[in-house]
Amino acid sequence: MKGHFLPADRLFSLPAPPSASGGDDGCGLPLPPAIEALRRNGIIAPHHIAAARFWAADYRIGVMGQEDPQLDRTSCGLSHRPLNGRRGSINRYRYIHGIIGYRYERILIAALIHGRPAREETSRVVPATPQHMDGVLALLLDMLTRHYDAMPGHLWEG
Repeated sequence: MKGHFLPADRLFSLPAPPSASGGDDGCGLPLPPAIEALRRNGIIAPHHIAAARFWAADYRIGVMGQEDPQLDRTSCGLSHRPLNGRRGSINRYRYIHGIIGYRYERILIAALIHGRPAREETSRVVPATPQHMDGVLALLLDMLTRHYDAMPGHLWEG
C-alpha cells in the first residue's frame, strides 16, 4: 500500500507562496507596509510574519485595550475568557518588553501598530545607515520569533 505524504512529513517544508491579495497572508488583515516590503523582498519568512502579527495582537489587546478578534462570542452569560485573554496578552507583552526594551519596542510599534515606514523610526532609535534600516527590523523580527519560541508555558495561558 502506497502512503500519501503530507507536507509536514517531508524533510523540509517550502515557505508558503506569497498571497495574491496584496499581503493579506490568509489572516484577513493586511500586512503593514514595512513588513510587506520585507516579505516581498524575501528578507523575512512566514514565521517572522506570524510573530509580528502575534506581538501586534498582544500589544493591541493588552496595552491599547482593544477587543480580541479571535474571541468566540457565542457563549452565554458572564465569561472570564475575555479577562483571561487580556491577562495573557499583558503577560506576554511584558515578557517581550523586558527582553527587547523600550528602544526596539518603539520600532515595532511604529512598523506594526502605526504602519509608518521602518526607516523613519529606526533611524531615530538606532544610529545606522539607511541601507541597514530594513535589516534592523528583520533582525528584530527574528529576535521576536526566537523569544516567542522560548517563552515559558505559563505565559501562554489566557
